[in-house]
Amino acid sequence: MAEILVAGETLIDFLPGSGETLRDVDGFSHRPGGAPANVAVGLSRLGALPAFWTRLGGDPFGDFLRETLVDEGVPAAAFERVDGNTTLAVVSPPGVDGRRFRFYGSGDVTFGFEPGSIPEDALASVSWVHLGGVALTHPDGREAMRELAAAAGESDCTVSFDVNYREDLVPDGEREAVVDAVRGIVADSDVVFASDEDVDATGLSSKEGEALGRDLLELGPHTAVVTLGESGAVVTSSAAAPWGERTARHAGFAVEAVDATGAGDAFTAGLIARLAGEGSGGDADLDDAVAFANATAALSVRERGGMTAAPSKEGVESFLGERR
Repeated sequence: MAEILVAGETLIDFLPGSGETLRDVDGFSHRPGGAPANVAVGLSRLGALPAFWTRLGGDPFGDFLRETLVDEGVPAAAFERVDGNTTLAVVSPPGVDGRRFRFYGSGDVTFGFEPGSIPEDALASVSWVHLGGVALTHPDGREAMRELAAAAGESDCTVSFDVNYREDLVPDGEREAVVDAVRGIVADSDVVFASDEDVDATGLSSKEGEALGRDLLELGPHTAVVTLGESGAVVTSSAAAPWGERTARHAGFAVEAVDATGAGDAFTAGLIARLAGEGSGGDADLDDAVAFANATAALSVRERGGMTAAPSKEGVESFLGERR
């Protein structure tokens, strides 16, 4: 049985061909994506097969995503198929300033998780629940994710949350509601993943690095994970964490990057795989876990696509062995 439950969106990433801007690229290729979906597949490839609660459109892209997830070994029991078109995330060419993703399609289909519809027995066998923040941009998704976070806490699951704030998806007049939901789930979580851009955009903190992590701990979680892009990550935890009061830093690994799409999701999968597998009893080596997560992210950027570039456990361990 799966020990980890991931919840959130699955969508299509449109990756640009050659060209300096979206208006002059010579075409696009489609890849499976969505941060929680990338995490779910990343965990599966790392040997930590998760359950996955997601929504898939009834269109051909939805068929493609379902087949991809099943081929990756992710159980289909909690996939919801709904009428409508799959959301598309168009990725900007490398080096373009400003927005990295532009979203098209039906937010109702991809992000509209129904309140009161947590999959039956979803929490009965899991010890770790991971939620993505993009679903909070939809009114129903907000309520459903808050219900799941609360129910997971009541079931003594470790709850992790990726803030992943996307201003472009927030409907007019709903920013306050979305930020309130982010703050509420951060408070209900044990482990929070964020970048300084995510948190600054929500107004939760304007700090960076370890100082940002300390601010996040004040909101309720026992562990704050701040990703720093090419500079790696810093993880800060309080005495309430199974691994104790710690600060773990890792500067990342220098690799030739082809496509950074999904690198943060690969990092998240790597860290959860290590902490969920070893840390429930307090015996996780946090420094080792952060190094493993950074290696997972480094390998993921050497190929195009977020989900499709996720490495295997053997690949990550071999990479770490070479670097040591």
